[in-house]
Amino acid sequence: MSDASHEVPESGQIPYVIGQPSAVRIPIPGTGGLCVEFRPRGYIPPGGSTSTLFFQDATGRRHLRLDYGRNPRTNTIDYHWNQQRAYAQFRISDHTPAGRTGASAYQAAKYFKYAGRLLLVAGAAIDVVSIVRASNPLRRASEVVVAWAGAWVGCKLAGAGGAAVGTAIAPGVGTAIGGVAACIIGGAAGYVAGSSVGGGVYDWAEGTIFLQVPEVSPP
Repeated sequence: MSDASHEVPESGQIPYVIGQPSAVRIPIPGTGGLCVEFRPRGYIPPGGSTSTLFFQDATGRRHLRLDYGRNPRTNTIDYHWNQQRAYAQFRISDHTPAGRTGASAYQAAKYFKYAGRLLLVAGAAIDVVSIVRASNPLRRASEVVVAWAGAWVGCKLAGAGGAAVGTAIAPGVGTAIGGVAACIIGGAAGYVAGSSVGGGVYDWAEGTIFLQVPEVSPP
């Protein structure tokens, strides 16, 4: 009996969907356009941002961000939240100390910003290699392209739901954890669904015979 394992294409699904939240703007429902992100938007100080986790709009002007530095409220250097026009959504005042939980979230976000991008690129690279090595590259390319699109949509939709639940439980850190975790789960589901759809569409197109319509002379 022949081993059919060679027929199963390599897949970058796992690193791709795990790294995806580092690049996707995960919407936070009910906040008027705020999204979970790991990079700042808008003005960035010459020395770079001292924050690692951002809930911000597309301009970065309205935000809640997790920062490390001098806190005017405590007059010490600590982990704290900085917010601008986002109190109504999270009920977290400007310069509120984040405590140990915030410190852990700060460090996790700091490393995930880079590790997530590397995983995303690695997953995409594996999928590209799978196209080159596939017995039917066009079919595999259809699977991969639609899988990426499905993962992106699944990440945003599920991530939004997770962010909403996390915000209800623990505004701030809970928002990030819920959004990222649900984004990964939704991205994985979207990847699988997209790959199946992409392959199915290719098979349909390949097996469909299009009849040429005979030319008719104009009256």
